[in-house]
Amino acid sequence: MNRAPHGSPVDLEPWIRFAARPAGPPRLRLLCFHHSGGGATLFREWTAALAARGIEVWPVQLPGRETRIGEPMATDLTDLTAGLADFLAGPLDGVPYAVYGHSIGAYVASAFVLRMAERQLPGPRYVFTGAARPPSHPDPDSPMHLMGDAELLAKLETYGGIPPLLRSSPELMEMAVRTARADFRLVERASWPEGPWFTCPVTAAGGERDATVPVGLLPHWGAVTSGRAEALTFPGGHFPDSRAVHTLVEVICDETDRSEGRAGRTRV
Repeated sequence: MNRAPHGSPVDLEPWIRFAARPAGPPRLRLLCFHHSGGGATLFREWTAALAARGIEVWPVQLPGRETRIGEPMATDLTDLTAGLADFLAGPLDGVPYAVYGHSIGAYVASAFVLRMAERQLPGPRYVFTGAARPPSHPDPDSPMHLMGDAELLAKLETYGGIPPLLRSSPELMEMAVRTARADFRLVERASWPEGPWFTCPVTAAGGERDATVPVGLLPHWGAVTSGRAEALTFPGGHFPDSRAVHTLVEVICDETDRSEGRAGRTRV
């Protein structure tokens, strides 16, 4: 088990990438879980902005992508998140933490929290989800991992997250589809407990123009917690642009400030 005393970015590799420490001791750590087919790079823009507010961001890097491209992709969500919980048990000790999961990353984050509870380790102060359908309303096209390549690629197009660089390279597109399929399989084959999963506050955010996660579904995330729940929107679609990232950062800061009795900022 990793028991690095200060949880520095070097201590936390390969699971955590691009962490940025605040100038002083962090008041909160935020574990960020990426979308299907993505990686920790999604959260590089978050680290400095949240560090300025005393929050240390730990972008989680799952196996089989980016800096872990040489490792096999995970096939069992329970095993994956159990390994992460064991690895982070020591580094997370002593500082409150929260989790943010984007798209299916919300389910990886949720599974991680459940593994922590099974080990009687501290749970998160907050759970944030972004662009994720609630468990009670799965995607009508599920299970996506059983789709053929062409059908799955068409599904990925509906999220609006395929950059021009991937489109220009058949090899990169093949890799992206393979990674996304593995990530969908990881979550779609997982089992979940009955009743609320959490006791902490849950904030579910979604893009105003995200056709894959209608904003009207976001309040249903309230069913996963016995605590307070909130639903809100950010500008744009499924994947946040710079303006949406700014909104999400302010939402996270305002929520943690409010719960800690701090004066929140006015959102722009």
